[in-house]
Amino acid sequence: MKCVSVVGIGPGNELYLSIAAKETLEESDLIVGYKKYVELVEEYLPEKEYLYTGMTKEVDRCKMALEKAAEGNAVSVVCSGDAGVYGMAGLVYELSVDYPDVEIDIVPGISAVLSGSAVLGAPIGHDFAVISLSDLLTPWELIEKRLALAGEGDFCICL
Repeated sequence: MKCVSVVGIGPGNELYLSIAAKETLEESDLIVGYKKYVELVEEYLPEKEYLYTGMTKEVDRCKMALEKAAEGNAVSVVCSGDAGVYGMAGLVYELSVDYPDVEIDIVPGISAVLSGSAVLGAPIGHDFAVISLSDLLTPWELIEKRLALAGEGDFCICL
């Protein structure tokens, strides 16, 4: 099956892994991800084949997954939290244009903003903005602008 599933693994504890995510990972021939996230999955699926890259190697990771899927493998790309919220879903879709025969499947997970708010006892009950403070891939000036504009809008800001 030529498929890449982008799987959100939640905040890292297997108890917060969705049934759909676990089933997808169990059915995968190969699991690809950032080393730390791969290690989390390896704890409960040690028999699987894994490939990983380091921080800032997201493009390499996604291309690796798409290439392995194009060879006929069922591949999962794991992301912490949710696959679409600061996850790999967008990048996999973007790069998949070069792999038209590979099916893309997104398996959502519990995002860090939701699990963090629960742990802190601060449920998010109204409008809010999620803004990353990481400047690895986003210039700090843009982050500052986003913070200022969200503040002007009187949003609860989740960092």
